[in-house]
Amino acid sequence: MREIKFRAWVREEDNEYSHMVYSARSISTILSHILEVGRQTGFSDCDSRPHPERYVLMQYTGYKDRNEREVYEGDIYAMEEYRHGEKTVTYWAVIWDETEYGFSLVANIEKSYMGEKYREDVYLPLRAIDGNRMEYAGNIYENPELVSWM
Repeated sequence: MREIKFRAWVREEDNEYSHMVYSARSISTILSHILEVGRQTGFSDCDSRPHPERYVLMQYTGYKDRNEREVYEGDIYAMEEYRHGEKTVTYWAVIWDETEYGFSLVANIEKSYMGEKYREDVYLPLRAIDGNRMEYAGNIYENPELVSWM
């Protein structure tokens, strides 16, 4: 049975202090903030309302990469490939794929047809990928420059 775990990206007003949270206690607090939306708050001079828009929850996929690092939704992985006879590195983001009912990797890849080059999003089900080929490169919040479709 797959272990159910989450992490969260916490957006701060000043992006400089935005950060990733992994601890179970912090995730529990974040979940309570998300679930308490719409609940009547007490009378106070300070704003004690939860702000669920600050949090992005990401689920553990149940897979590990070649360094035994847990693979989470939102991670970016580099994979070496040979395309058009050349060795290239492609950056793939981990997403929840509704069409696969599971986690997939997505990358915007350059292709060619009859001499014309174009780019296209390519989806690979995570369950079909050998984790030994995956090298952690970052995540979509701290390293958006690695994925061109963001």
